[in-house]
Amino acid sequence: MQKAGFSCPKVFRVPLSTFTKQASNSRDLLAKLQRQGLAVADQPKALQYLQYVGGYRLKGYWHHVVDPLTNQFPAGYAFERIADRCEFDRELRSATIEAIDRLEVAIRSTIANYLSLRHGPHWFLNSAIFKPTAKWGMGQMLQKIENEVKRDQKQKKFIAHYFKNHDDPYLPPSWSVCECVSFGLWSRTYEILRDPNDKKAISMKFAIDQPDVFRSWIHALTVLRNVVAHHGQLLKNKLGVAPCNYTKQRITFAHNQHFFAIATVIQYLLKETSLPNRWKTDLQDIFTKYPTVNTAEIGFQPNWETSPAW
Repeated sequence: MQKAGFSCPKVFRVPLSTFTKQASNSRDLLAKLQRQGLAVADQPKALQYLQYVGGYRLKGYWHHVVDPLTNQFPAGYAFERIADRCEFDRELRSATIEAIDRLEVAIRSTIANYLSLRHGPHWFLNSAIFKPTAKWGMGQMLQKIENEVKRDQKQKKFIAHYFKNHDDPYLPPSWSVCECVSFGLWSRTYEILRDPNDKKAISMKFAIDQPDVFRSWIHALTVLRNVVAHHGQLLKNKLGVAPCNYTKQRITFAHNQHFFAIATVIQYLLKETSLPNRWKTDLQDIFTKYPTVNTAEIGFQPNWETSPAW
């Protein structure tokens, strides 16, 4: 019953309508873009991009320059600039996934090796070393491991070998399991380790003495990995997570959700592994190859190479 003197706030909703927009073929879409003022010097090339990349995906690389009132491109704006932005983004994703691939192996190997030596090869079955949260607990962790191991049992000989020769414990040891499960599992499992000494011992393998910083960094890496693995756009986009500043090493970010922040994290962690990598060189090559793309769109300012960690 509504109390005297009180009234429920009214909720105003925009009326829904039926979607009526029709699909356009590549030629019709290109003609429309030209009517909007887009300059097209190489029509066959433009049609190839519209056909094999897709007009909707390409729109992510041009929509920011179109006048919202007139729906027109700036005078002289050429399709080649859109193509360059698309290729810049594609090459940046490719370089990123290669760098994260190196780090994923390094991080999971470090966690698995440390915990195996400290708590035994089947540490993931030991509930005493974990402090579960509402978002992640042993049940979810073990279910994920069980599902991934089962999936790989026929494909990976070392998994089949374990089950052929052992039935206790019911899962293979950590060094086998780590070859099956995703990067995301390692990030979430690190977060629920109970002993702060375990967390710090692992993070110190990468010269980070603050476990909360390491936790935020590897979580950000898992998010970025999913973005690039699913062809997500990096230009003019922000990540859904923000890696923490590491002030002890003067690594601070004006905008933690820009690509530059996670790129710096990648650089720092790669340097600490001392393993071969081309991360910085790849970025420099991409930036040089596409001079019409403003790297400030992904958070890279002039003289970024002199920033801490680089």
